[in-house]
Amino acid sequence: MKNKLNNCYTYSSLKTTMRFSAALFLIFNLTMANSFSQEKVTLEVENAIITEILDEIEALTDYKFIYQLSVFNFDKKTSISVKNKPIKMVLDMIFENQLEYEVIDKKVLLKSKKIVVPKEITILEDIEIQKRTISGNINDSDGNPLPGASVLEVGTENGTSTDFDGNFSIELENENAELQFSFIGFKSQTLTVGSSDVMNLTLLTDASSLDEIVVTGYGTQLLRNITGSVATIDSEVIENRSLTSAGAALSGTTAGVFVSQNSGEAGQDEISIRIRGVSTLNNSAPLIIIDGIEGDINLLNPNDIESISVLKDAASGAIYGSRASNGVVVVKTKRGSRNQPAQFQYSGTFGSSSAVKLPDVNYDPVYNMNFKNLARTNFGGEPIYSPAQIAEAGSQNTWWSDPMNDLVQTAPVNVHDLSVTGGSENINYRVALGILDQESIATGGNFFDRHNLRVNLDASPTDKFDIGTTISLSRNKQVGTQQSFNSSNLQGPQALGVQLQNTLGPIYTADGELAMITPATAGFNVGPGTGRNNNYGYANGDYYNISQTINNVLLNAYIAYKPIENLTLKATGAIRNRSTFNNIFNKKVRNVFPDGTSYFAPDSDRNRSNESIEFLTETYFVTADYNIDIGEGNLKALVGYSQEENSISNFLASRDGHLTDGIQVLDAGQPTNQLNNGSETGFSVQSLFARVNYNYKGKYLLEANIRQDGSSRFLNDKWGTFPSFSAGWILSEENFLSSSNTIDYLKIRGSWGKLGNSNIPNFAYAKALSLSEGYSFGGTIVPGVGQSSLGNENLSWEKTTSSNFGVNLVLSNGLGIDFDLFQRQTDDILFNLPVNVLTGFTQQFTNAASMETNGWELALNYNKNFGEFNLQLGVNMSNAQNVVTDLNPNITGGELDRIFLGNGAILGEGYRPGAFWGFESDGIFNDAAELSSAPDHSLMGSEVGDVKFIDLDGDNVITLEDRTDIGVDVPEFTYGFNIFAGYKNWDFAAIFQGIGSAQFQGTFELFKPDAGGYNTANLWEDNWTPQNTDAMMPRVWAGQAASPSDVYPSDFFIWDRAYL
Repeated sequence: MKNKLNNCYTYSSLKTTMRFSAALFLIFNLTMANSFSQEKVTLEVENAIITEILDEIEALTDYKFIYQLSVFNFDKKTSISVKNKPIKMVLDMIFENQLEYEVIDKKVLLKSKKIVVPKEITILEDIEIQKRTISGNINDSDGNPLPGASVLEVGTENGTSTDFDGNFSIELENENAELQFSFIGFKSQTLTVGSSDVMNLTLLTDASSLDEIVVTGYGTQLLRNITGSVATIDSEVIENRSLTSAGAALSGTTAGVFVSQNSGEAGQDEISIRIRGVSTLNNSAPLIIIDGIEGDINLLNPNDIESISVLKDAASGAIYGSRASNGVVVVKTKRGSRNQPAQFQYSGTFGSSSAVKLPDVNYDPVYNMNFKNLARTNFGGEPIYSPAQIAEAGSQNTWWSDPMNDLVQTAPVNVHDLSVTGGSENINYRVALGILDQESIATGGNFFDRHNLRVNLDASPTDKFDIGTTISLSRNKQVGTQQSFNSSNLQGPQALGVQLQNTLGPIYTADGELAMITPATAGFNVGPGTGRNNNYGYANGDYYNISQTINNVLLNAYIAYKPIENLTLKATGAIRNRSTFNNIFNKKVRNVFPDGTSYFAPDSDRNRSNESIEFLTETYFVTADYNIDIGEGNLKALVGYSQEENSISNFLASRDGHLTDGIQVLDAGQPTNQLNNGSETGFSVQSLFARVNYNYKGKYLLEANIRQDGSSRFLNDKWGTFPSFSAGWILSEENFLSSSNTIDYLKIRGSWGKLGNSNIPNFAYAKALSLSEGYSFGGTIVPGVGQSSLGNENLSWEKTTSSNFGVNLVLSNGLGIDFDLFQRQTDDILFNLPVNVLTGFTQQFTNAASMETNGWELALNYNKNFGEFNLQLGVNMSNAQNVVTDLNPNITGGELDRIFLGNGAILGEGYRPGAFWGFESDGIFNDAAELSSAPDHSLMGSEVGDVKFIDLDGDNVITLEDRTDIGVDVPEFTYGFNIFAGYKNWDFAAIFQGIGSAQFQGTFELFKPDAGGYNTANLWEDNWTPQNTDAMMPRVWAGQAASPSDVYPSDFFIWDRAYL
């Protein structure tokens, strides 16, 4: 069936709950049918296909046609010449009186005439044998009726179509019949007729449908006609996953897209999205577009999303110019449909969250004391715990034995969504309310609430005008008692729980106050000013009251005008405001030492700070979109202008000296030590863009884009021009493949394009001035002004050139295959390079580095119906190799053209960006003979029991020249697979994401034996000693870089983080 999606009514969402009386309904339909029969047209068409003739009739009248391709040969060519003849007569001439027409509200459903079979009367004991009639209703998974769905008796030509309410009736020709039900965009079902004369069924959408409409830049395209690299997921994939963060919807579903969640804190998922690896040394996050406007996907209610399109190559993203160098994620939210009765929908999810993995440490105080002593005596130091202390620890049963159990919990998560969707002949709407109530896995009263309200409204006041608006309001409220909201830092519950002072003493004193051990007992600094207090105060929520409130407002409106046929002019304006309010109150809680003395934690005095951050964006764009058929081809052209202005301001104020924890407002503090500061900045972008699409014969596809962006972030070279070109060839439409019984669809495509990036701080080109410099005059410090940055007036656009070749294949057995090869070259990367210290500064932004990415993507999808059971399987994988091809253009390669990062990683020509740089290891020196026969390790001062390193250059001496790339934290190989199954009203979904080889560098207490003041990780239990020479880990030490095994980075402490 061909469904004219852009021009016609498809189907209503539910049967009307309150109908007109039967008489009024009948009169209305008779009136419409009579009008249809009497309306006349004039046509003069020669040797044209029938679909083109129908398009001509639609252009001349208000009628729109819905039809199924199987009811007639719509590719048949015919000629017709009529003047002022009734439409029905004209259609009868076109279809040779083989079709009938059902008319409702200017919508014409073309149906095969029922075959009248002459009654064969067989006198058999005077009983007439009657044929059996089956009736029923066909709808989609949301209960919406499917008008025009096909019902065919298998093995015969006997068939019918559903009416506008999805109802059908068919008289069977065979006693043991099977009926096949089908509808465009849905999976067909074949069912055996049972004893019942009523068959009601639900058709499931076909996820691999090539007629799916995909949202791209400033428009939509059919999936079959896309020439760039675009992937989509629909609302069903999102809704079935009970997501609390919309960004996680892409996880495991799309080839080349890697989604990581960097925190487990409620409201702080910290979703990071990377498309085809990294293409810059700056921020590699993609551009997020929500209903045409840049936005934050993590502030969006997942249940408001209709579809997400990922534009991965330059051709598909070039229309967004400088914003698209890292890819584009285009989100379309749900909207109502015309002539749709009001539909109310509620969904509720009740679940829980818990820590998947906690630090694997030993909390036994005796074990830890002995271990800490060994870490010091191994290198000639003195033990820090005496035998008496160790004996005392072994005899105690009142000390805190399981801190992690008290600091981490299983937390409830509740999600509620309520929406109403509907529309009349000229208006459609959707109003949705979403509520997320999530408690943190960190105990002590940490939780997150999110409220979303979205109103989407579209109207057509006249045939030439369309207007619409989106109003999106969200309020996030997070309350906590930890030192910060990000549980991935060293102050989260997982770090607090492993601190050693927890297990070396009791929780409470005899008087019920928080007990605290002394530095002498701990063996390291604890107490005032150290941040090491009684951590049970966090479990109770005693130390801090922290809150963050984010109010996000989006007001978006458009008006579209069609002055002539096929031309649409559209203007859109949007205002987005994000207000963030951060409040922190440090309480004053007594921690008591064993001798009765005490101090206050977490600080010596109460303190309140308030911070306000305002982010305001104004976006305006106008477009002209023209679409015309030229012979056997179709041409689409788009031109537009956009402008965006951003302003950011913040204000911070604080006071201390509050008299009580009960009054925490700012004014309750003492004014003698108050602080305040604030700042304001902003940037703007102007753009011109154009796109041309040409489709010849439905199989030869061309697209060209160009965009010119001007940014306030550059001084002398504000404007950048970014073109792209792409082409596709649908081979399955060629004669040599169109009759294939194996291949349903085959397309090859290629693209090339250039994109830009201006992601640097505002006014980086300027010599910044600090207004808070102090100068001494006669011994008196007076305020003054000083230069705080070098600036660079010649800063220009970072440029990324991308090429892509892809194949899309759909086999008749339900298997779909998508394969892409891509290459990306980024030049003039905006980077803060080191400069000569004689300038008075250490670094300067400049157009410096270059990098290259090469990779491939593969996606396999299988869809099959087994009666009423539907099965969908998907597998995707991607490999993206990144390498820096130049760092500083003023230096000719070699060792000079590289810099070392704070984590021991390296940036330089020929290296993977941010690669860990160090020595390769080869086990442990188990004995003196092994040490003496090894290359010279004097650089480290290695002894027996230390890590053994590899001499890469073969000179029998371990030197700095033996260092190499030992890993990278950006995954190069990513993969995912998913399973969806449905049977009647039951659904099952499972989605998996994984990465191949990727590393992280283990530092601090969980990966080094004694980084200071933490319980010992169990991985160090098998450490080298003279009595345990066949150990997994080297001899232990205390501190950072305090052992020959650890003085330089090595792969011994590089850990594989591959996962599924």
